[in-house]
Amino acid sequence: MTRTCTICTHAARENIDSSLVRRIPYRDISKRFDVSESALSRHLNEHLSTYVQQALSEYATSKGIKVLDRLGATLERLDGFLDKAEEKEDAREFVTVAAELRKELELIAKLQGELAQEGTTSILVNAEYLEARTLIVRALDPYPEAREAVVAALGSENGGG
Repeated sequence: MTRTCTICTHAARENIDSSLVRRIPYRDISKRFDVSESALSRHLNEHLSTYVQQALSEYATSKGIKVLDRLGATLERLDGFLDKAEEKEDAREFVTVAAELRKELELIAKLQGELAQEGTTSILVNAEYLEARTLIVRALDPYPEAREAVVAALGSENGGG
């Protein structure tokens, strides 16, 4: 027998859906609405992603706006800023732009249904980890050699340079 989605039948479903779309952390939504994080993940992947894709498609058609095209244009602009930060050898700006670029790519992948959210999150894409990493790099500004070593080490942790 198919399990009923506790989010779909929740009295505050619209608020929960809105929170998920705004990418509020599962733990915060879970506490606020007394639902499990796994139920939130299942709902987002099995019910909400289809709904969001359909709504975006209808919105784009009705407004003559291609949402994914606009997100793609934003990606190109961010990519340009990333190149400029690299040319200036500005580690702080590079990390900040790279984090924003990752968020945009993740959003596009989710909207296209190419990226499913799971109940667990890799630390390498966790927003709190990225913020902490940025703070560490900023704290090392007075120590350029140490900052470069840390940036290099953090960049190599996932196979990057």
